Amino acid sequence: MLKRFVLLLTAILMTFSLCACSTDESVEETSSHSNEINAIVVYYSATGNTEKVAQTISDHFDIPIYELEPVDPYSEEDLNYSDEQSRVSIEHEEHINGDLEVELTTTDFDEFSDADYIFLGAPVWWQELSWVVEDFVKENDFSDKTIIPFATSASSDFNLDNLTPLAANADWGEARRYSSNVDEDEIIEWLNEINLS
Repeated sequence: MLKRFVLLLTAILMTFSLCACSTDESVEETSSHSNEINAIVVYYSATGNTEKVAQTISDHFDIPIYELEPVDPYSEEDLNYSDEQSRVSIEHEEHINGDLEVELTTTDFDEFSDADYIFLGAPVWWQELSWVVEDFVKENDFSDKTIIPFATSASSDFNLDNLTPLAANADWGEARRYSSNVDEDEIIEWLNEINLS
């Protein structure tokens, strides 16, 4: 009799344990799927500030992230915009004249074709998103995609005049600029406000 009671009690406890595990798994599955969006992050970062924002976006939504890398990387001296002989100053003049193309190591990323949203980030150079991202925009088809631009800058705001003609078939989301020392909470607050449906 005691054996039967112990066996019955063991069976009841095992049943409750299995039910509890099953319930926990379904809750986990539901919560992870509810946060899924079909998006990627693509960015260029000259000094690490834009990378910080890009990584926060990727982590928040758990989406792929890709860095745009120039074939000829920029050195600290190259980025000295106050020096008229620096690389960015010379490139800026070429950019104004339409004679500039910065070659990237790749503009082709696996998840791009299936993504509905592209978070595109870069530093602000002369009130525009850095021309380094132009090759990526020019080389891809943004039909049925929304580009959500973001930038970092110590003080300058920016426009998208250099990019929108290159992806005329894209929908453009509202652009966002962050200071060089942006707090992660500020980025997450913005991400929580975005309607990605």
